[in-house]
Amino acid sequence: MIRFEAVSKRFGAVSAVDEVTLDVPRGTLCALVGTSGSGKSTLLRLANRLLEADAGRILVDGTDIATLPPVELRRRMGYVIQSVGLFPHWTVARNVATVPTLLGWPAARIRDRVAELLDLVGLPAESHAHRYPDELSGGQQQRVGVARALAGDPEVLLMDEPFGAVDPPTRRGLQDSLRDIQRRTGTTILLVTHDVEEAIRLGGTFAVLHQGRLLQTGTPAQVLAHPASEEVARFFGGPLLGLNRLKALCVGDRADFTAPPPAVDGAPIAAGATLEEALARMVAEGRAQLPVRRSPDGQPGVLTLADLVRP
Repeated sequence: MIRFEAVSKRFGAVSAVDEVTLDVPRGTLCALVGTSGSGKSTLLRLANRLLEADAGRILVDGTDIATLPPVELRRRMGYVIQSVGLFPHWTVARNVATVPTLLGWPAARIRDRVAELLDLVGLPAESHAHRYPDELSGGQQQRVGVARALAGDPEVLLMDEPFGAVDPPTRRGLQDSLRDIQRRTGTTILLVTHDVEEAIRLGGTFAVLHQGRLLQTGTPAQVLAHPASEEVARFFGGPLLGLNRLKALCVGDRADFTAPPPAVDGAPIAAGATLEEALARMVAEGRAQLPVRRSPDGQPGVLTLADLVRP
C-alpha cells in the first residue's frame, strides 16, 4: 500500500532520512521505531508531502505521490498527532465531520458516519457528539482525533506519537482500541513511536531506524529474537532485550497442548496472553507452571517456567 524507494531527506548537512526503502503491505500496521532523531517523524511526513523528499520516490497504492496535488493526497490519508489538534470551538461531531464536509458528502451520510465512528472508538454519539473538546479527558480527545482521521474512509492512517501525551493506563486502552479498529476496518497504518512497549503491544511489523537509515524490518518476535545490529539490540533493551521479547510472544506459542496435559491447579491463563503476563503471574503466585486454555476449541494445556526461557 505504501512503498518508499531509496527515499532521502536532508536538512542542511544533516541526513534526516538516508536512502530508505520500505514496503508497508495493505491492511497492516507498521511501527516506525527508533531513538529521537532517527528520522521516524520525517519519514512519516514525507508520506503525505508535509515534507518533500530530496531523492527517491514514494508510492501509495501504486501511484507516485509526487504526481498528486498535496491536498488531494492528504484527503486520502488520515493523520493523527500527539497534540490531537481538535478545533476547540467545534463540537465533537463537527470535528469528526471535518473531512467528509470538505469532500462534499450529503448531510445524512456525514451524520451516519460520525455516529458510526464515535461508536467505533468507544464514545457513543448520543452522549458525546454535542460535547466540546474541553469537556473531554485527554484519552477521549485522542479517540475523537482517531475518529476524525478515519472519517473520510482513508486508505492510509498516519500516526505520529499519537498516545504520547496520555497516562499509561489510558495509553494501553487506546492501544487496544487501535488494534481493534485496525482489524475491523483493514486500514493501513503507519505509526511513529519511540515507546518499545507500545510498538510491541500494537504488533504488526517494525521498521527500525537509526540516524536516518533503516536497520531492520520484521515482526516484533522476529526482530527481538534476531536483532540485526548492536543499535537494534540496544534500542530494544540491551541486556533486558530478553524480557521485552516476552512481550512479543503469546502463551499459545510455548504452551504444551498434548493430550492429556498434566494436572495443574489454579485458574487457566488464556493462550492469547503474553509470556510477560504469564511470568508476572508465576512470580505473584510463587509457581513454576500455569494451566492454559486455548480458545476457541477449549483445549487445555500447561505452560512451565522452562517454556518461557527456551530459545
